[in-house]
Parts: sequence; C-alpha cells; structure tokens
Amino acid sequence: MTRRDYGSGSIKERSPGRWRIELQLSRDPLTGKRRRRRFTVRGAKRDAQRALREALNRRDQGIEIPANRITVSEWLTSWLSRYRAEGHISAMTESRYQAALRTHVLPVIGHIRLQELRRDQILEMRAGWLTGEGPTTRRALAAATVRKQLMVLRQGLDLAIDSGIIARNPATGIKAPPLPPDGEKRALTEAELRLLIDAAGGTRLQVPVRFAVATGLRESELLALRWGDLESDRSVVHVRRSLSRIGKAEYNEPKSRSRRTLELSEATIELLRRHRVTQNEHRLQLGAVWEDHDLIFASLVGTPWMQRNFYRDFKAVLAKTEIADQESVTWHTLRHTAASHWLMAGVTPFEVARRLGHSSTNITERVYAHLLPGGQQKSAHVMDHLIG
Repeated sequence: MTRRDYGSGSIKERSPGRWRIELQLSRDPLTGKRRRRRFTVRGAKRDAQRALREALNRRDQGIEIPANRITVSEWLTSWLSRYRAEGHISAMTESRYQAALRTHVLPVIGHIRLQELRRDQILEMRAGWLTGEGPTTRRALAAATVRKQLMVLRQGLDLAIDSGIIARNPATGIKAPPLPPDGEKRALTEAELRLLIDAAGGTRLQVPVRFAVATGLRESELLALRWGDLESDRSVVHVRRSLSRIGKAEYNEPKSRSRRTLELSEATIELLRRHRVTQNEHRLQLGAVWEDHDLIFASLVGTPWMQRNFYRDFKAVLAKTEIADQESVTWHTLRHTAASHWLMAGVTPFEVARRLGHSSTNITERVYAHLLPGGQQKSAHVMDHLIG
C-alpha cells in the first residue's frame, strides 16, 4: 500500500518541547478496525517531523513501529479489540471495559509510554479515585468501580508481558478497596407478587413475568430463548445463549455454568403453550411484516425485544401496582424472588444454584444466607449434650 492509503500522519505540540505524533496503520486482521499508532517525541519541531517521517517509512515498508513507542492508551485499546475478537468476552463486557478505561484510566495514564508506566503512577491514580480528588473525579468512586478498573488494567498489562513488550506488570499487587458487605436483596412477598402478576395480565409482560418467577432466568437469557430450546414432551427448557445489545442485537454463549437445562412444571408448560397460540395468531395477522427469529419472547414484529423497551414496559406494569418502594424493584428482583421462595420452601442451595446458573453454592449461600431455614436454631442446640 502507498502512503496515500493511510494518510501522512499528524504532529501536535502537547507542551513546550513535547510533540504528539499520530499515524494510521493497516486494519487489524482480527477485528477489521483501522489501527493507529501514537507516540511522543521531545525536542524541537524538526525532531518531531523527522520521527514522523521515519515512522511513516517503517509503516509503508510493512515494519511495525517499535514496541517502546506504544502508549498505554494505544496498547489497552488494541488489547481490548483483540480480546473481544478472539471470543474471550462478549460485546456487552467489551463495552463495559471500554467505559471503565475511557472514563477514568486513559485520561490519566493513557499518554504514558507502556514501557515507562510506573507503579507509583497507578497508585496515585487509584488514590484520586478513592478520594474524589483525581483529574477525572468529582467525588469518591464506589469500591466496586475501582476494583473493576484495576482488574481491566491488570488484565491488559498482563498480555503486554506475554507479548514481550514489558518485563513486569506495574499493576500487580495493587490492592483494590474491600467491597461493602452484601445487603439483603429485595424479593417480593407472595402478596406483592400477586399484585404484579395481576397488573401484568392482558399486557405483553403477562407471560414473561410468570415465566421469570418460575425459572429465575436473567433478563438477557429470557429474551434469547427460542422455541427450539423448549422440549415440551420432557418439560425442560435449555438455556444456551443470552442477548446483549451494543448498537445491534447480539447473542452470546453463556459461561459454562450458566449454560443449563431447567425442568418446568406442567403449569409453566401450559403457560407457554397458550403463549405460542397467541403469538401465532398475531403472526398471521401481520403476514409478511413478521420476521421469524424463533423467539419465545419477541418484539411486536418477531425481532429481538429491545432491552430498554422491555424494561420500560416492565416499569409501566409495576407502576400500576401498590407495591411499596418501587424504585428498588427491577427485573432482577424477580430472579431474587424466585430464589428466595425456593429456599424458604426447602429447596437445597445446591439445586437453587443449579437453577440460577451460579458457578458455586458459595454465591447462593452468601446472597441468600438469611433465608436458609433452621441454621441458627440448629447451631443453638448442637452442643446442648455437652453443657447439659
């Protein structure tokens, strides 16, 4: 390719004697995205112009820019694109990682050359997050936010070691703030659940609400279910994927534990049978307008039900009820409601963990420990034979 295919690059003075150079490279073979190379040169403008010419010549000859010119911003951006393209994370996770980097990491240390990044610079950045006195913060960030940003940074720098660009990860060993203890998750009582189900009657949320309470599915899993995932004769449904929407609908493979088969009651199977009849009648009315995606819970024209619309419809149903503290009620509350009522009915934490798709019972027991029946009472009596 000729230089004209990529552009001639640019030079910008960042501060007296410091020049920022940027040029375009070929497209990333994995993502298809145009790559950019940025680096800083100290000296007079003619030194920056000379460095740009050398970089352009190397690029046009197919020679990569030396690794010691790569900035933290450039490396982390490239790493994240590759990480997603190789299937390690979903589009939703990539978007969250990008937000974490773009908001509070790259504005602070993104301009630093990767090989010059020091541990004290990361510690100073973390201190700004925790005190709210950093260049990107007006108030202290939540512990969970700080932990996530450090985790993303650490992961990206670990790969730089594997690639031979840096010898050690300056983010290794930097402690994240402890998370506050888990509060009890909001779960609806039977009376509140009846109010919600009654309010959903006759709306598009009627079946999704009932099905969510019966299965404990996440919203993303519910909206990705296909009729092909349902085996009515065996009374089971297979959770094989989840729906994320970053610009467009995208289905992702769930984590191994979240990929599961759920047994359904006869009442739930009958609920889905009636729902399919209603859906088919609606489909015939629309004719060619209907797009068949085989979705159990689809939009009005058969396409994936946009999550923001789905959640808006749910909140509209909730508003018609007399349930108190509605701000604390989300779609995820139905998942907590299902788990809570299962445990209170005597279902074991192991079975609840399997049904929810938790990676271990540790998660289930930590979140729902206050609901496990009889634990304190048993503890109170177990040593009675000794103290007589």
